Amino acid sequence: DPTVMIGGTLPILGTGHRGGKGKTIILESCEYCNSFLSFYPTLAVILNIEADHLDFFKDLEDVEPAFRAFADLVPPGGTVLANGEDANTMKALEGKEGVLTFGLEKGTFHAENLTWDHGFPSFDVVWNGKPAVHVALQVPGEHNVRNALAAAAAALALRVPVRGIREGLGAFRGAGRRFEHKGTYRGAQVYDDYAHHPEELRALLTMAQSLGYGRVICAFQPHTYSRTHE
Repeated sequence: DPTVMIGGTLPILGTGHRGGKGKTIILESCEYCNSFLSFYPTLAVILNIEADHLDFFKDLEDVEPAFRAFADLVPPGGTVLANGEDANTMKALEGKEGVLTFGLEKGTFHAENLTWDHGFPSFDVVWNGKPAVHVALQVPGEHNVRNALAAAAAALALRVPVRGIREGLGAFRGAGRRFEHKGTYRGAQVYDDYAHHPEELRALLTMAQSLGYGRVICAFQPHTYSRTHE
């Protein structure tokens, strides 16, 4: 019965937070202004590291030490779970002991038997070479396979029952403004997505183009024009 705080709206909650009575807090943190260094996780998940928030950080070389400092907040006996296929993340964590990795093809946790059905993935989560749980997602895109691997790995590390992982990921239909379906207009499906960093936009458009539509039109609204410029 966890407490949850994330930077978006979860349709299952109708908000971005919930107060739980259990001892677990699930928190989405952010590197902007080094705010994530105010938290002390026992399990830290790093999805990727990019040159972002450049109104605060100078460049990528300025971002990476901040993530290393974040990982170093995890106490002995805790877990750092990182994207082993992201070069920037691995560079930032170089030499750090006890890091568990996830990835599409390699890592402590990785995907096998990945298949696609109209853009929606199914795969086995393999843990230390052994299949741990089969997952069928209701959210499309390769980036969501990585997200699901990270979530499954975190849950397995916390000894969440396999059935709960399979059912939880299978029921997940995304967060608000994360390829959120808003309706249909003149035969076109309309989605809303918060992607603004180039890598996020690449993932978004790659996913949209995999869903079998005749064409994809993107109307881009800058989060701030200065952030887009940088």
